[in-house]
Amino acid sequence: MAIAERNWWTRARVRFLEEVDVQAVHPRRRRVFRLGEEEVMVQWGLAGRRVDRGTWWTSIDVNGAYIVMAPSVEVLEVLEEQQPTSW
Repeated sequence: MAIAERNWWTRARVRFLEEVDVQAVHPRRRRVFRLGEEEVMVQWGLAGRRVDRGTWWTSIDVNGAYIVMAPSVEVLEVLEEQQPTSW
């Protein structure tokens, strides 16, 4: 995997390909995303760290976000993006 040259993010509208039951850490909350449901989610990372696109988050709040594995969704539309590298 590549190392990010700068802080990066992708904000996209995604559709769930399966039912996903997840929890946020703080405050402790549970959510079930249903098959076919659409949500705006983000992938993000910091400069100098490995670029990992294996998960999608409901926000960049490490404790409050719901986090789902990338294979559980399909990207319908990229809304905003800052690439991790210049290449």
